[in-house]
This record gives sequence, C-alpha cells and structure tokens, in this order.
Amino acid sequence: MKVLIVAKTRMGAGACVGGIALEDGRSVRLIDAYADAHAGGGMHYAVGEIWEIETEAAEIEPPHVEDVRVLSSRRAGRQRDVAAIIEKHMTPVAGSVDGLFEGCLQRATGGALYVSDARGLPPFSTCFWRPDRPLRRVETEHRIRYVYSGDEGECSFVFVGFQEPVAEIPAGTLLRLSLTRRWRPDNRPDFELRCYAQLSGWIDLAPDGQAEDHPALPDAGSDAADLAQARRLLKDIFGYDEFRPLQEEIIAGVLRGQDTLAIMPTGSGKSVCYQIPALLLDGPTVVVTPLISLMQDQVDQLRQVGVAAAYLNSTLDYRSYAETVAAIRRGEIKLIYLAPETLLRPETLVLLEGVRPACIAIDEAHCISEWGHDFRPEYRQLVNVRRRFADAVCVALTATATPRVQEDIQQSLHFARSQTFVASFNRPNLLLAVRPRDDGARQIVAFLAEHKEESGIVYCNTRKQVE
Repeated sequence: MKVLIVAKTRMGAGACVGGIALEDGRSVRLIDAYADAHAGGGMHYAVGEIWEIETEAAEIEPPHVEDVRVLSSRRAGRQRDVAAIIEKHMTPVAGSVDGLFEGCLQRATGGALYVSDARGLPPFSTCFWRPDRPLRRVETEHRIRYVYSGDEGECSFVFVGFQEPVAEIPAGTLLRLSLTRRWRPDNRPDFELRCYAQLSGWIDLAPDGQAEDHPALPDAGSDAADLAQARRLLKDIFGYDEFRPLQEEIIAGVLRGQDTLAIMPTGSGKSVCYQIPALLLDGPTVVVTPLISLMQDQVDQLRQVGVAAAYLNSTLDYRSYAETVAAIRRGEIKLIYLAPETLLRPETLVLLEGVRPACIAIDEAHCISEWGHDFRPEYRQLVNVRRRFADAVCVALTATATPRVQEDIQQSLHFARSQTFVASFNRPNLLLAVRPRDDGARQIVAFLAEHKEESGIVYCNTRKQVE
C-alpha cells in the first residue's frame, strides 16, 4: 500500500512514524519489522513523503489500533499539500481539548491529559487538532511542554516532535496528537495504567526564527584568552609541568576562536585540548561523545580536580537529570558532555540557547565521515548545531582519520578558516620484530619464560590451536 507520512516523533535514538494509507484513508503507525525504533529505526522517513510499503498485521493493544509491521518499503514520491490529505481523511477536531479523543481525556494533577480503562478508551490513538487558543512553550527540567489555557484551567502536552520548538503555536494551527503506550511509575505497581496525550508536531506552521539564511559561522580572530593562564591551569588543575606535543598550539588556536581539527593517537592528551579552553572561555563548552562510559569517566575525573562538569544521558534518573539541567541553566557547569542523540533533541537545544556555548568539542570526529570506519548519521547533523550556535568555536578530535576522512570532516562541519594538526603516531615504547619459526610451540614457551608475569597476546590461526 501507499502511505503518506504525516508525523515523525522521537523515540530513543529513532523515530515513531505516522501515516495515512492513501487507498482507504486510514491512519497507520509504521513499525519496522527488523529495526527497533529506539535503536534508530524510522529515521529514514520524512513528513510529506509517499512510501510504498509491504506490511503484515501487528499485535494490537487498544487504543493503538493503527500499528502495522513494515516488511519492505521504498520511497515513491512527495505530497505537496499534506494538510489537504489530512483534512480529507482525518478531519481535525476544532476548538478546545474537550473534543479530543472522543472526550475520553482526563486531567492529571500536573495538567497532563491522559486516557485510561477506568473512563474508557477512544477507538484510536492519533488525531489532528486545530486549537481555538494558542499554545505556549514551557521548558521543564526534562521535557518541553506546550500549555493550553482553557476555561477549566491549564493543561499541557509533552512535545516529542523533530521540529524546531517555537515559542508559541498560534490558534488554528494544524497539530498532530498521539497517545503514549500504557504507562505507570515503576515504583507504583498498583497505579492505573495510563496513555498520555502528547504533541507530535504541526503541519502548517512556519516556525518563527528559523530562516533559511543561517547566521555566519564563527569568525577567527576574536579576543584570545591569555595562553599563560592555560599553562597555569595545566599545572594547577591537571598536575603537568609541560604540554604534550601539539597541545599548546591547538589550545592557542581554540582560544583565538579558530576552528580546529586534531588527529592525535590514543593517550596523547586530546581531552586537555578542549578542557583547558573550557575553563578560560566565557560560556560553557559542549563535548559531543558517542560513548556513555567515556563521558562518565571524564566527568568523574574533572570533578575530582574541582572542575564543574556534568553529563546528560539515559543513565540519569529523573531527579538527577532535573538537577543537572537546573545547574546548567544557572551557569554553574563549564563542561557539558552529551551524546549526539541527546544534543539533537529539541529540549537540549533550547536549554543550550539559554546559556550560549562558547565552544563545541566533537570527540571521535571520524564518526562524521561516510568514509570513516565508524560512521554515525547523528554526527552528520552536527553542522546544524554549529549554525545554531554560530559564535561558538568548534574543535573536532579523533585518533584515526585518513586524508579523505579529514577533508570530509572539515567540509561537513563547514570549517572555512580552520587549522589541522596531525600528531605523530610513533610509539617509541613499542617494538615490532619478526623472528624465523622453526619449532613454534618451543619458541612460544621460551618467549613466555622470558616475559614471566608480563601481559601479552599470542595469536593463533584457529580456535582449536588456542585450546
């Protein structure tokens, strides 16, 4: 069947995708049969595209009757007037929240709206709405919400879309709402299961402040912090008397506001190249890294030496996440560690707009390049973050990048007046030697005896040889 994509909402590292089947006008939710949405599934769809898909029936749990499992799909074109198709097949509710989901919505203590078995479930989990009043954006510690002020007070919807979260949604805008899966707090097993109403996005709203002519990228030659202070911080904070090769040159360039690409081997001190500037520049430094364990280790190490650092990721419980967000808003954090997926979330971008980062450090920058060995699509979107925070200097770091990958990184990040540093990968403490083999087993035993209680690796051709 052919499906028009009408909604794309965030779900972990991927997307939940809603559409309208063009043959019969029914609402469908596309569930990939082979890729989990939380792990990146659904990202290839875009609102307004028409896809021809092969499906099979999915397990249905009311009110989520729209679910279909997608076995195969191919892009078949685009639909210019998405709103017209929606108006034809899924007539929007006009007016207040009372008419949404056939009047089944209930109001929670905090203003959220939900449905439950107690009052009855609607026969669907998605709908369109043209509100009679504007909705205003509110940033909470963990989410962006849109608040509707009605005759009976305020109610709110969590925003889960990919669009730019505008400050206010005008009355009459065509909105798409959906219901979450059944949920209750983990610590309240006796609490009723609820499906909460959430805002998936809008169709016919031109986002304010989102012009196509993006602001210019950083200009080199801005006021430089004193490099002598960098040397003092190296000693006082990190305990080193001298910089390692290239560290001082990279730091000097970053402090001048010059975008920098650094290719340095593991253990050469890449982190210092952005950690010291972070302590000297006005505004926080955002560190992008794909590894949760790495960001946690670095934050722990920085805190031990008195540096205000924090991370936002899925390991934090709600209270810890909220406390970290509040500290960032108060300007108390100098280094903010984020995975690219977290950085690209609308609520994170709005949070950072309030504190205006001075530097964006991209670790494992080879993930940007399609020619790299560990390409990640989320890294490719970081140029949009650069455009958004045009005054921030950018430093990209990696331990592995061929000349082709280096060029791709610079082009992707729009490094117009950048500097590139490539450190030596020679390890004088390592020796490679080849010895003739005559009696392999005897030679290995003799070699192990010479290096008793030392670590090492013995390679074999087969598992049987190892055993």
